[in-house]
Amino acid sequence: MMMGLARPLDTAAPAPATPASEARAHPPTTPLPVLTALRFFAAFYVLVFHYDRFFFPDATRNTVILLGHTGVTFFFILSGFILAYTYHAVDLGDRLARRRYLWARFARVYPAFLLSLAISLPWFAAWVLKTAPPLKWAMASGAVLAPLGLHAWVPGAACSLNCASWSISVEVFFYLLFPLLLPLVLRRPTEYALAALGLWAVFGAFCTMLWNRYAPGVSLIEPEPAGTVAVLLAQGIKYNPLLRLPEFIAGLVLFAGWQWMRRPASANGVPPRGRAGPFLAAAALAALVLVLIEPYVPAPLMHNGLTVLAWAPLVLAGADLRGGFLASAPLVFLGRISFALYLLHMPAYAVVNTVDRALHGAISGVSPWLAAGAATLLALVAASLVHLLVEEPARRLLLRATFAPRLPALFSRSATPGIRPSASPGRR
Repeated sequence: MMMGLARPLDTAAPAPATPASEARAHPPTTPLPVLTALRFFAAFYVLVFHYDRFFFPDATRNTVILLGHTGVTFFFILSGFILAYTYHAVDLGDRLARRRYLWARFARVYPAFLLSLAISLPWFAAWVLKTAPPLKWAMASGAVLAPLGLHAWVPGAACSLNCASWSISVEVFFYLLFPLLLPLVLRRPTEYALAALGLWAVFGAFCTMLWNRYAPGVSLIEPEPAGTVAVLLAQGIKYNPLLRLPEFIAGLVLFAGWQWMRRPASANGVPPRGRAGPFLAAAALAALVLVLIEPYVPAPLMHNGLTVLAWAPLVLAGADLRGGFLASAPLVFLGRISFALYLLHMPAYAVVNTVDRALHGAISGVSPWLAAGAATLLALVAASLVHLLVEEPARRLLLRATFAPRLPALFSRSATPGIRPSASPGRR
């Protein structure tokens, strides 16, 4: 079983916020509404990837849907980009600034994350009880490791308690490294781009060698039929935070490049326009190529970052766009609930599947499309409610409880040229 957002994983583009305490974490930032909206499409792509397998197990796989798991790569890149955009003017070498940054990350991620784990407990317990050792014990450890954000490091635990939550564990690792990586990448983006590419190539070659040696001919996405060794190895390859680090670094490098491209506009203060079209064309071309070559590319390479080729220009296009359909209020709202949607789409499937079994197939017996539609609707409604009633209120409450002196002393670097701060602080 695959996946899990990064944030959406908390990759929300900055947006206005009300609590004054949030202003202490970072200076004001201009909202990027299109990037927020794109988060919904990435989260929904992951949902379609999973539901295609859950509700249509015998159907022929479509390559476009097969690559739905790479929506998480989009979130990892976007996480690096947005964090850099939000904190590039903050001196994270300052201890108090780091504490505020980490507290803001906790407030953003943990309320919905812990709720999703709690909702998933009944199915987790049933799954562990019917699994044979030694996989049983690895899975059971997820009850302790998942709330701590450590489960992605342990194959077997990574996908046991709400499988999608593995990516939150990866994001926790990224968040801890971010204060160290940001100044380094901003000073030497070319070198770190090459370093990320080199790491990705080494990791990919190593994982491909392991997979071909111990699970030849087995699907990396669905390794369960091949037994425990294949399942554990697949989880180690897909979910290990260190192996996904190049994707996050790519997001930091992408921000540095975007910042550099905007500098010519700093003389007159007018941001450059007209680049979104070429970026969208590049993303579409890269996506087409990836779909065509997917059957011939080693699965670890495709799963763990090759789709950066398509996602990176899409992020750049979204960062440059300020209006249009993708910036409309309904899509921005869907983007805001994408984190909860990502976390809750698998529990929503579990609920529908449980009800369907209790009714002796009364839902799926009519049509698997009815069951898939019911799960999708449930996931969307639950995500909206969790966002409005849990995620945002809890975040505001936690941020009001934060510590901090005032803003000015914390911001040592100048803001991005050509980016005019909004009147109200960003949400991150």
